[in-house]
Amino acid sequence: MNMLLVMKAVGIRLFPIMMILACASASGARVENLYAVEVELPAGATAALEKAFDMALRQVLVKVTGRRSVGDDETVISSFGDTAALVQQYRIDPAGTVWVLFDSVAVKSTLDQLGQPVWGEERPATLVWLVMDAGSGKREILAAGSNLVDTVEAVDTVANDRIAANEASVREILETSANARAMPLMLPLVDSTELTSISVSDVWGGFTESLLDASARYGADAVLVGRARVFSRERIEVRWTLLLDDERYDWDGDVASGPDNLADFFAARLARSAGTHGQILLQVDGVNSLDAYGRLSAYLTALEVVEDFAVNRVAESEVLFSLSVRGDMDLLMRTIALQRLLQLVEEPVDTARPGSFPDLGSNTPELRYHLNAGP
Repeated sequence: MNMLLVMKAVGIRLFPIMMILACASASGARVENLYAVEVELPAGATAALEKAFDMALRQVLVKVTGRRSVGDDETVISSFGDTAALVQQYRIDPAGTVWVLFDSVAVKSTLDQLGQPVWGEERPATLVWLVMDAGSGKREILAAGSNLVDTVEAVDTVANDRIAANEASVREILETSANARAMPLMLPLVDSTELTSISVSDVWGGFTESLLDASARYGADAVLVGRARVFSRERIEVRWTLLLDDERYDWDGDVASGPDNLADFFAARLARSAGTHGQILLQVDGVNSLDAYGRLSAYLTALEVVEDFAVNRVAESEVLFSLSVRGDMDLLMRTIALQRLLQLVEEPVDTARPGSFPDLGSNTPELRYHLNAGP
């Protein structure tokens, strides 16, 4: 399933098959079918379906834990016992593949027992600016559409055909790698509006300010910049740069190393094992109706990092929650930041304000957020 998407200023254009849901002008993306994968069905093999289930589980574990090596860890794999018993649904395609959906509760339970990290469905949406240099005097930004952006005056049909072939190959590698790691990626539109604020040379030169300004319309959580030298369809060398707030990370690799290293980076920040628990008091303002409380309750229930929560106190439009969290406060804040349902309130709680919580004592909230208006 395709993990690449495009966010427009007024809507969303998705590639044909998606495993995430995203919202224009909103951070983060929810990965669908995190516990499902499609694999080749071994032809003519004894117990072919069982072998396919085993391959599927290995791939799902890579997505869920964020760890590339977990699928090759036979100690981990053997701990799951009979793989077929974990399968909730499967569907065989006449083309020779099988789609497998695993029981998420059973998989997470085993991972918890093993002390393995679990990474939830909320994942950072990343905008990818990738410039391709095929050595023919043309450099091309990989755009959401298939249209080519000419960077020389003379139109060279042969060069354009070669770039189009390379573009298709790079797009396929990006999609495959992003799918394998359950990383939601976006490609820019590279339309007339965009080309007035950014150029191919800006991307190739890594001009951070121009890149971030042009990326603002997409509401992405991070920006991934790639400068690719295309020697052949089999040999493409990329200099990657990840821009995240005030942080910058660089590495060299191939096309697949972009999504792969991106997943490694975010998994290290957002995936946690069951052994790291914490209790956090969270105050949310702006809960001024049953509808609003319902949205908030559903949101907290869906957060992978929140294992349980209870209402501690209610005062007018404010609710104080006691959260049991997988991880710590920083992890909770990073996870909440992936959506814009809640806005962090920096000011301390004013217990003297009418309608606020009186005499909180040791129950003073550690975090305070405001519930943004619903659709």
